[in-house]
Amino acid sequence: MRRTGLRARFIWTGALLISVTFASGLYSAITFSRLARVTGETLRDTDDTTAATSRLTSSLEREDDALLVRLTDESEPAREDLLAERQSVETAFMQLSTLLTDPVEQHIASDLRRDIDSYHEAGDQLVAAGPRSDGISRYHRDVNPLLRAAVQRAGHIRDEHFNGTQRAALFARDESRRATRAVALLSLGALALSVLVALRVSRVVIEPLRQLTESAEAIRHGDFDRRVRTESADELGQLASTFNRMAEDLAEFRKSNLGEVIRAKETLEATLTALPDAVVVIDAEGGIASLNAAADQLLREIGAQRPNRIDELPLPAGTLALLRDVLAGRAAPTPTVDLGAALSLSARGETRKLLPRILPVPGLAEGRQGAVLVLYDVTELARLDEMRSELVAVASHEFGTPLTTLRMTLLMMGESGGSRSTRQQDLLATALVGVEQLATTVDEFLDLTRIEAGRLRLNFDRVNLDALLAETLRSIRTRYEEAKLELNAAIAERLPTLRADGVRLKVVLSNILTNAAKYTPPGGRVHVEASWLQNAGMEGASVVQIAVTDTGRGVPPDLRERIFDKFFRVEHHRGAEETGVRGSGIGLYLARQVVEAHGGRIRCEAGPDGAGTRIAFTLPVDRATDPAKT
Repeated sequence: MRRTGLRARFIWTGALLISVTFASGLYSAITFSRLARVTGETLRDTDDTTAATSRLTSSLEREDDALLVRLTDESEPAREDLLAERQSVETAFMQLSTLLTDPVEQHIASDLRRDIDSYHEAGDQLVAAGPRSDGISRYHRDVNPLLRAAVQRAGHIRDEHFNGTQRAALFARDESRRATRAVALLSLGALALSVLVALRVSRVVIEPLRQLTESAEAIRHGDFDRRVRTESADELGQLASTFNRMAEDLAEFRKSNLGEVIRAKETLEATLTALPDAVVVIDAEGGIASLNAAADQLLREIGAQRPNRIDELPLPAGTLALLRDVLAGRAAPTPTVDLGAALSLSARGETRKLLPRILPVPGLAEGRQGAVLVLYDVTELARLDEMRSELVAVASHEFGTPLTTLRMTLLMMGESGGSRSTRQQDLLATALVGVEQLATTVDEFLDLTRIEAGRLRLNFDRVNLDALLAETLRSIRTRYEEAKLELNAAIAERLPTLRADGVRLKVVLSNILTNAAKYTPPGGRVHVEASWLQNAGMEGASVVQIAVTDTGRGVPPDLRERIFDKFFRVEHHRGAEETGVRGSGIGLYLARQVVEAHGGRIRCEAGPDGAGTRIAFTLPVDRATDPAKT
């Protein structure tokens, strides 16, 4: 016969405990409810009886007063007062009689009735005798003792009723004690039953669960031969049998696949070890899952202990924050190589440049992802970049003097051009334009070196935007005409005066216009728009926005942010389609640096209807130069 299941046993045990508790509560509720009812009725009856006896006693006293008046006054009002008071006595007695249910009290009420009748009869005889000189003495001898007897009898009724109330109180006390003992016995029984159930559960449930826990822990440590004893056919017995079958399957799987798993693990570790760069594998909880040999060696060289969590990695706060964002799925992988983001770490007395790269690893945990941190050693690349910067700075500085000399010479030759032919003058003008272009390029490279060295200085002054825009458009219009491009502008009226570096802003606008001319085919159009956006900047500040829109091929969405990087060229990512476009790749980089140095922002986006390119930058308006504030 199949044993009762564990669930059924719990249900029956719970039902039994609930039944005992319910019975105890129900018995207590019934008993105390009955006691409350009896006590309430007794108190109410006592109050009513006490009030009735008081009314009867008062009525007798008032009747006695009326009788004394009648003895000395034979008028009609005196006679009516006596009759009215006697009627009050009768009414009070009737009310008292209806309240007396106890036989003893009813017997006393009968005696009281006789006393009252005797009092009335004696009073009537005294009144019938008429006024006499001995009337008062006869009253005290024959009538008043009967009144005192009636009043005393009413007091006996009150005392007897009070004794009944005491008896009811004693009964309620005894019933309460009996109910308390019964509830205590039921509670002790329920407690004993609960202890028995707890002991039973401990033996039937807790012990098998403890064995399952110990066996699972043993299997976790590699003891696949551990089994659980099966002592019952209930749910726990079925769980134990299933656990044993699982352990057997795991043992078989371990025997058959352990070699493959070990080989795969060794291959992965060998691969990580062979990588020349430091690699850190991070789990979904932010713990360090693995380090390759290069990462371990790097930590030893910089004097750091082996970390257990990402917070213990010797990295800047910004890199750790980006790492947490990648683990939480809030950030994309780190972008392409930017030596400016390289970390400087001192190892073995020398400074090493390490470029962090963070890649997400999905699937390490349900609904979450881990990450891989790779620290590329770019020390040599950083040195080459520094040498390149130094070379550019030296070359740009050395080019400055001969260029100035050549420009002055060409200008002087142009001033004495009356003896030259038209062709010679054209050649001279072309040479002067080339010198100006070369000088501009040299200035850009000098600015580049200043920016990289953190020494770019702006000469702030009051700048008239209308004049600056007009001068820049006038200086570049000839180039647009030669390239057969249409250049038009829409300048808002009353643009505010800015506190800015006018020379640098002119370079920014010129670089953007030159860049637009390079990538717009002949017959295209370039549109310049300047507007004043009040309360549109950060914290509601006013800004001026200048936008240049061309009808060229446009910039792909994934390159719109990178065009502001140093030496970046769009044509390098389009194969050989635009190899004829010339440029150094630093014009837009310088534009972004200058705009941001002014506290502004620059962005690249698609033109109207998704065609062409629109480059717009905003500059904050100083409150002191804002016409709306004056």
